Amino acid sequence: MAAHRAAPTAGAVRLLTVTLVCLLVTTALLTPALAASSGFEPTTAADGGTGMVQGQTTAGSANGTIHTDVEDSIESATGTIEVVLRLEEATIPADATETEAERLLEDHAAETQESLLEHVADTPGVSVESEFWLTNAVLLEVDADRIDLETLELLAAADPVEAVHENFELSVPEEPTVDGTNSTAEMPVDGDETSATTRLTTPGIAQLNAPAVWDSYDTRGDGVRVAVLDTGVDADHPSIDLHTEDPSDPTYPGGWAEFDAAGERVEGSTPHDSGTHGTHVSGTVAGNAASGAQIGVAPDAELLHGLVLHETSGSFAQIIAGMEWALEEDADVISMSLGSTGTQSALIDPVQNAVDSGAVVVAAIGNDGEETSNSPGNVYEAISVGAVHADGTVASFSGGETIDRSDWTHEQASWPSSYVVPDVVAHGVAVFSAVPGGGYQPMPGTSMATPHVSGTIALMLSAEPDATAEEISTALYGTTWKPDGADADTMDTRYGHGIVDAKAATDALVDTREAIDTGSADGATETESKTTAPYSQLFAAGVSVIVVLVAAVTLLAARSVSRETEH
Repeated sequence: MAAHRAAPTAGAVRLLTVTLVCLLVTTALLTPALAASSGFEPTTAADGGTGMVQGQTTAGSANGTIHTDVEDSIESATGTIEVVLRLEEATIPADATETEAERLLEDHAAETQESLLEHVADTPGVSVESEFWLTNAVLLEVDADRIDLETLELLAAADPVEAVHENFELSVPEEPTVDGTNSTAEMPVDGDETSATTRLTTPGIAQLNAPAVWDSYDTRGDGVRVAVLDTGVDADHPSIDLHTEDPSDPTYPGGWAEFDAAGERVEGSTPHDSGTHGTHVSGTVAGNAASGAQIGVAPDAELLHGLVLHETSGSFAQIIAGMEWALEEDADVISMSLGSTGTQSALIDPVQNAVDSGAVVVAAIGNDGEETSNSPGNVYEAISVGAVHADGTVASFSGGETIDRSDWTHEQASWPSSYVVPDVVAHGVAVFSAVPGGGYQPMPGTSMATPHVSGTIALMLSAEPDATAEEISTALYGTTWKPDGADADTMDTRYGHGIVDAKAATDALVDTREAIDTGSADGATETESKTTAPYSQLFAAGVSVIVVLVAAVTLLAARSVSRETEH
């Protein structure tokens, strides 16, 4: 005989309804917060930059968009102008190796540019100057006297063109005026008396704790290639040892390249500095102790130098060509003390693709003070660097701000909704380093802080050659410090994560790699984010809250049902 099933009481129905409502409300409240903290907000926009320059509206065509500056130039200029056509970017699989990623970028560019180049060849008044693969782009020279906007729109409408922008300029950050304490020349007087041999180093190297890495790991950057992209370098300087600077070396000039405004390599160029900036930053990366004091963070690193800035500035095409060359020369670190003010979306793809191809990209955040930043330093995948005095106080000129994902003309769905720059800071006031002609000079700027960090990463990679960019940034960010009085637990727009400690960062990286190699870690690392609320922690907390609420209300409902049944 079937058992009689009693109908639910009104109280039971009411409490069960409350249970469901609590669950739905809690989930609705937590989901946006969790998504915002991680950057994984619902979006229909695909990743990938459009090549657009920030802060300008664009005119539409059937396919690509034309930047308004290009429109204005076509309509008002006489003679020739240069425009960059940005094509559809390659999609790099998450499991692709660095070599596979680079080959995929090259093959994709060659395939997708073929039909466009044929179209250009059939268009009078337009000629191809350069082709690029790091970002899928073609530089055109356009005769403004023969080509009107309608003709350019036809080119922009060609598949797979996505955008058209100018061959805009990037530059060395303007040399800042230094205020406050420690603004005078900070000469190399710091004796390292803890090592086997007492030696002099610059204050920046001492602040980094780099000598402790030299001694503990018996390395000064051996086997690591750092490509500095700047104004050039004086390879005859006694403190500079440029990789393959000897003309008799069969790989000469493997450590040197010069690029013109179109991004074409200058044949027959020999190492030289078109200004002073490039020699100075190169000395901080890998200079030796010829001055009587150690000026370079990683003096045994293989130093490459690409001249992409003439005196103080260079074009988009020059910088991209320099980055491509650095990757082709197997650079492990690309150091760029240069930039363009604001968020320049045209620089997103080059940085992302360089990182995917195996390089760590380090860039200055700029010298315009609080609430400012420069690209490519403020691109999320770059390691951005601000400047501090020798005593650890932030230089007044050092840039820094909170970047909203919507600040870019094309939002990146994989980025957090907002993040903080700079990532880290290093010595950048009156930094003592080499200048052309065999001399030495103190200079200020985030430009001078950047090579301190590039050199630190060279030390880290020398100790752990197989480390990934993610593992490096995690170790670098997680071991920084701040002076007394600063909030050491919170990332901010002045210090970022904090002041770099080369020894602590290298120790952390070695520990991570050892854990992976011995099988005590699965290879995943807990990445220090540019934001202050890691997604995984918030997600776990949110799930816990939901589970507790549901369990509590369900228990109350069950007890109520039991009581009403008894009555």
